Amino acid sequence: MSVFFSSFKHLFVLLITWIIFCLLCLVLVGNTDFSIWINQYHFPFLDIFFKYITYLGDGLAALLVLILLLVIRLDYGLISAIGFTLSALTTQILKRFVFGEVPRPFLVFKEQIDIGQWHLIDGVEMHQFYSFPSGHTTSIFSICILLSLIINQKKYNYGFIMIAFLVGVSRIYLSQHFLIDVLIGSLIGSTITIVTFLLLRNRLQSLKKY
Repeated sequence: MSVFFSSFKHLFVLLITWIIFCLLCLVLVGNTDFSIWINQYHFPFLDIFFKYITYLGDGLAALLVLILLLVIRLDYGLISAIGFTLSALTTQILKRFVFGEVPRPFLVFKEQIDIGQWHLIDGVEMHQFYSFPSGHTTSIFSICILLSLIINQKKYNYGFIMIAFLVGVSRIYLSQHFLIDVLIGSLIGSTITIVTFLLLRNRLQSLKKY
């Protein structure tokens, strides 16, 4: 186990940094206040950027990565299929059957929205419930963590984690989720993917394609 963590130390440092950042924001700023703070800093470029980068966290992106890995290396493809499925199922069960009544920012800040004191982005469909945890964040962290584990190069780790971070922030910027939704989503996607990779990597070596 220690060999595994030392082999991917850069990735785990980045993950721990992300978690600490989110926890500090939750403690020092607050969950809903963080959304208020983010909503104050809206610009046309960010509206467009976050509106489209958030799609990297939807199911289609995960499916495309899964298919690509199945074609390149069957073992990695199977690991991605299991990891992506387990993380998505975990999030959806929590979202729909355990925390289904948790409101999204659209409801929490409805008074500000109705009087025009809350910034929304044109063309973004707003949802009212199923806020906790964030499915998009679960998906993108599952994708980026797996790719980081497969490639395991420092420069790519930074790139993948930055993409995951930006997609997570996009969910808050677009008023679709709160910081706690994004944090827990990232933990679900990361943890399940890492455990799946750790347990199955050696067992599936015989399926490797060159």
